[in-house]
Amino acid sequence: MKRLHKCSGKSVLLILSTFILSTFLLFIGSVSGQISSDDADYTDTLKYPVFGGADPYFIFNVAEDFSGAVHGSLRAVPPGGTPGWDFEWSRYDINTNNFSAPFLSESGIPESSADNLEPGGYRCRIRSSDIDTVFRAWIFINDPRVEVEKNTEGKIIRFRYTCDYIQLNGQLIPDTLRYYDLSTGEEIFLANGMSFTWSSDNSEVNIPAPSFWLNPRLGTDLPSIDTWFILTAVDSFGLSRDDSALYETVHTKAEFTLLFEDLENPGEWIENSERNGEAPLKVKFINISENGSEFRWIFTDSARVGMINEEITHDVEDTVEYTYYIPRYYYPRLISYSEENCVDSFPDLIQGEELIIIEVEPSKLEVMNVFTPNGDGANDYFFVNAKSLRQFRLSIYNRWGNLVYRHIQDEEKFDWKGWDGTMDGKGKSHLDPGVYYYVIEALGWDAEKYRNGIYKGHVYLLRDKDDTGP
Repeated sequence: MKRLHKCSGKSVLLILSTFILSTFLLFIGSVSGQISSDDADYTDTLKYPVFGGADPYFIFNVAEDFSGAVHGSLRAVPPGGTPGWDFEWSRYDINTNNFSAPFLSESGIPESSADNLEPGGYRCRIRSSDIDTVFRAWIFINDPRVEVEKNTEGKIIRFRYTCDYIQLNGQLIPDTLRYYDLSTGEEIFLANGMSFTWSSDNSEVNIPAPSFWLNPRLGTDLPSIDTWFILTAVDSFGLSRDDSALYETVHTKAEFTLLFEDLENPGEWIENSERNGEAPLKVKFINISENGSEFRWIFTDSARVGMINEEITHDVEDTVEYTYYIPRYYYPRLISYSEENCVDSFPDLIQGEELIIIEVEPSKLEVMNVFTPNGDGANDYFFVNAKSLRQFRLSIYNRWGNLVYRHIQDEEKFDWKGWDGTMDGKGKSHLDPGVYYYVIEALGWDAEKYRNGIYKGHVYLLRDKDDTGP
């Protein structure tokens, strides 16, 4: 009976010792987060398929223009206990599935750092008079690659584009980041994906993400100037990489602006936001196209016999002048051809661009019925309010039927300034006040004949009795 009693005591002691050891190991596991890095670019926690627990990992990114080797660093801080700690650093050996002999040992210091570390798993054992614990961590060197398809000159390969589209090709290669299960030695890969975007140095080019096609049918523009295309990729750890290639354009962009002849100063050109005027309306087309070698101008004025309604130019610096005669609306267009025979038009109706509208105003004839040629600067001339007249013939008679003034104008821009109330309009012999009769034969550029070709009426010439006029 005593022997049995002694045996039972040993069993109780063994069970108690096991309980204390288990508690100590649990305490050790609870302090595994006391390892860090001051230089890492990214940190998180990884898990093992079989081995229990989780360990931190630290990612060190390789700068894109860095040609040397990148190493990691770790710092271990004791979780507590009596000062005077010893540190032992060792590295995981994939051949033995265990940690090798310490490569760094330090004693009597408050914390320990290990530098110039290669990728892999690391363990730091910390001991003092009242603590013995182990920290683990993994180091990864991250160096993904992004490559745009290009030739040896850094340009997009010729067969990747036509007049209708551009295909942008690139390759994203995330870095392989591996670690191992500490129980089985199984190789495990840290998840690392990459997202990408295409951009360019040309603000007029829109590349809808995540497309790598530029096609006008998809709402993208094809650049008419040489353009750099940049492929930018970002991996799961926030590391950005990019590469670029030069696109030497084969496309052209058609565009022009307009100037109108100043009616007050013939031969001078002005802007006209309304894009209208009376006939004949002279317009100057200024070519501002890009990368064109031949330009076809379409003026759409075929109503006038013998007038060329199209013109071809070959230099973007060449301006084109065109005169519109017939009152109506016109919709000029420009078609530009590049040396590679790519085509663009302005305005581009397929892309929904707004039409360019030029209005030649209808003909008009309004006649005043009184004027006062007394030199006061107001109403001194008998004139007509006219627009777009092709022919204008005016005869003025006194009350006895005698011709006192005549003006004839054919085939030119109407520019009659009026009758000053003198004989033959020469400013010398001033006619008496009274009623005068006019006969006008007028024809508009729109073939409008006013009052069936003959426009008759009377006008009052008013003048003070002693006033001899201007």
